[in-house]
Amino acid sequence: MATGLSRIRIEVGGSEHWGVEAAVRPMIDGRDIIREAFVSGPGLPPEVLLRPNGELRADTEPREVVLAEADCAPDCCGALCVTISLDGEQVVWGRWRDLKGPAPVLPEFRFDAGEYDEEIARAEQSVGG
Repeated sequence: MATGLSRIRIEVGGSEHWGVEAAVRPMIDGRDIIREAFVSGPGLPPEVLLRPNGELRADTEPREVVLAEADCAPDCCGALCVTISLDGEQVVWGRWRDLKGPAPVLPEFRFDAGEYDEEIARAEQSVGG
């Protein structure tokens, strides 16, 4: 892995706190990004984010992706969003925002595109995507 690039691992698990059986949790450099940046609800279910050619796949056209929504409603207490794009040989996660609150204090993350694609494919396979 090139210097300065982050590592991502996509985990799927339940949350007693939020009462969900399965939620996607992006772990970047060992940090649980949703837990760190969004306190209003869990990550979206794997059938939303990890379907084949789904939301977490990177493309040259930037796309805003909702990673987590408030347990009440996004229109009430917000949602954690990130813009995902492909920049040459790197996948970029940046332009973080909360639909209702102040912008999360998260940096732009860059990942090796090959490693990123492998991790997304692994996560999709782990949930039968």
